[in-house]
Amino acid sequence: MNLTILFEAQKKLDEHIEKEHPREPGEDRLAKKILALQVELGELANELPEVFKFWSHKKNNYERALKEYVDCLHFILSIGLEEVEDSFFGDVIQIYSHYYSKIVTIKENTVIKQFNSLFLEVGLLSDTTDDLAYDVQSIEDDYANILGLFFGLGEMLGFEWEEIEQAYFRKNKINHERQVQGY
Repeated sequence: MNLTILFEAQKKLDEHIEKEHPREPGEDRLAKKILALQVELGELANELPEVFKFWSHKKNNYERALKEYVDCLHFILSIGLEEVEDSFFGDVIQIYSHYYSKIVTIKENTVIKQFNSLFLEVGLLSDTTDDLAYDVQSIEDDYANILGLFFGLGEMLGFEWEEIEQAYFRKNKINHERQVQGY
C-alpha cells in the first residue's frame, strides 16, 4: 500500500469537504474526526459478529467489513493530515516519510484485543490533542500506534493491501461525488 498516494488523495478530499462545509469559528473539527473514527470502528466491528456477538448466529460479512475498514482509513488519514500537517510539517510527503519510519504493525493475540487496543489508542490521541501539556512526540507516537494497530487489524481480518487501496479509491470517489451532490 502506498501511503503517500493515499495521504495525497485524502488531502484532496479534505480540501473538497472544507470547501463545501467550511469550518465554523471555534469548531474543533479534529475532535469530530476522532469521534467519527470511533463510530466507524464500531461499524466495522458490527460487520464481524462472529468476533464478539456471542449471543448471535450471524456470520461475518467481510465485503461490508472492508467498506467499513476503508471508511476508517479515510478518517485515520484525515486525522493525520489535520493534526500533523497543520501543526508540524505542512507537506504530505514529509508526513508520510516521517511516519513510515515509525509505523510498526501491531497485532494483539485476538481481534477483540486488537479492536479494544485501537479504541484505546484513538481515545489517547483525543486526550493528547486536547491537552496542551502533551508534547508533539506524544501526539506523533499515539498516531503511529493507531496506524500500526489499524494495519495490524487489516492483516488479522485477512485484507490484502492491494484490495484495501482499491476499496479506498472507490470510496474516495463516492465521497467526492457526495460533496458535489450536496451530501
